[in-house]
Amino acid sequence: MVQKALEWKNIVWAEGVPVRNHVKPKWIILSVLAVALAVVIVLAGVHALQSLHKAQHQLRADVLAEEIVNQLGYQNQYTQVPSASIQKYYPIAAGMVESQGMWIAKTGGSADELCCFQLYRAADAEKMKAVIADRLEQKAKAFHGLNSDQYQQVQKAAVYQQDRYVLVAISSDPSGEVHLFHKLLK
Repeated sequence: MVQKALEWKNIVWAEGVPVRNHVKPKWIILSVLAVALAVVIVLAGVHALQSLHKAQHQLRADVLAEEIVNQLGYQNQYTQVPSASIQKYYPIAAGMVESQGMWIAKTGGSADELCCFQLYRAADAEKMKAVIADRLEQKAKAFHGLNSDQYQQVQKAAVYQQDRYVLVAISSDPSGEVHLFHKLLK
């Protein structure tokens, strides 16, 4: 009788102890939605922090080029071209390059060159590669009749792009520069 009297108050007996059955389906749905919303907010925050961290730790092209020269031991063979003078070698449109670094052989009879560009937009890479192709063509013409070994080096030049960075490497084996470039940008 007591049990029947309490049923109208939404009380259910379990093992002789009254238990209230107060969880309603709409609260379950709202709880699941709240947890899902919290997960989405946390994931968005993590993504934003990762993007900020990546943006803050991007290397400038001049620092990247210098690091390649130092790690490969070229500092005695190469000399750094001042940033303002790079335009003489690579006539780049204004507003295309965020930073740039260039190193050339100390001796005039060598075609060795290492140049790195950080573009404002990765979409400008094709325009940049056209400028690089013109530079390589001019350099090849200059060495064609003078020094066949240096001419071959220019012909084997590596032009490598990774995201907003473009590397130009002219050496006897440019794969070392490309490998290190790729490694430093990871």
